[in-house]
Amino acid sequence: MDNKTFISIEFWQLVGFLLSFLGVCWGFGKMLLAQFQAQQAERQKQYERLQSKVEQMERTLGEFSAALPMTYVLREDYIRNQVVLEAKIDKISEKLTEIYKMESQKND
Repeated sequence: MDNKTFISIEFWQLVGFLLSFLGVCWGFGKMLLAQFQAQQAERQKQYERLQSKVEQMERTLGEFSAALPMTYVLREDYIRNQVVLEAKIDKISEKLTEIYKMESQKND
């Protein structure tokens, strides 16, 4: 009971199988490379869209920063202006008081 089976294959069949195997591997590799390139292109598009949004935000922020002094006053500037106005009002008050005193003395 010596049942030994041998597979006999010719050289050209072996070469054909090897070439077809290499062809399938090359096809799969090419498909993977195409998918990788498509993903890379999509990432590049997303990066460019993000970059344009960032540039737009920077431009908007720059415009806002340029318009900020025109719209708002710093606390220190407001206090300085108030001090100047109050000093002017005090001088006017003093002059009015002097004028009132002079008029009172004339009427006496």
